[in-house]
Amino acid sequence: MLTIDREYVKSKYDLSKLKEVEDLVASAVEVHIPFNNPVTGFCAFTHKAGIHAKAILANPATYEIINPADFGMQRYVHFASRLTGWNAIKSRCDQLGLQMTDTQIKECTVKVKELGDVRRLAIEDTDVIIKAFFDNLNGAAERDLLPDMTLAEKKKLARKEQEDNMEPEKQRLDEAMHAEVTNGH
Repeated sequence: MLTIDREYVKSKYDLSKLKEVEDLVASAVEVHIPFNNPVTGFCAFTHKAGIHAKAILANPATYEIINPADFGMQRYVHFASRLTGWNAIKSRCDQLGLQMTDTQIKECTVKVKELGDVRRLAIEDTDVIIKAFFDNLNGAAERDLLPDMTLAEKKKLARKEQEDNMEPEKQRLDEAMHAEVTNGH
């Protein structure tokens, strides 16, 4: 009914109370609400994969037939993953106040993906990677992108970087980044 006449439904019901009522009932009957519960679950409005996240950032209606704000919920674009796309990283850079060109963001995304293949990344890990990448671009002393890596993780990353350096996309990004630096962008 909400998708047919949103304003009518909102005039009749305070949908923002749904999560609160759900939590109250769950507490009273001593059950846990699944993280993937429709509408009110933690993951109900979480978006992860690259092209999916890009579409959500450009036009939320692409993948969300209902607005999370109607239910007192928030949309979340997950960026701490090997599946992330550069648009999600760009969005996070904006949130962190870091200015980078699209080419630099794409290169940073490659690093996030490489490190995401090495180990599961937390939000804090990804923020450290992004900030270190940004600092390294801006003439600061070269920093490790993820300083708390184990020796096994470092070896796995070295193998991953070696594989990636052989890919044409990586070569194209390297050339574009070099051109930006050379042209003073």
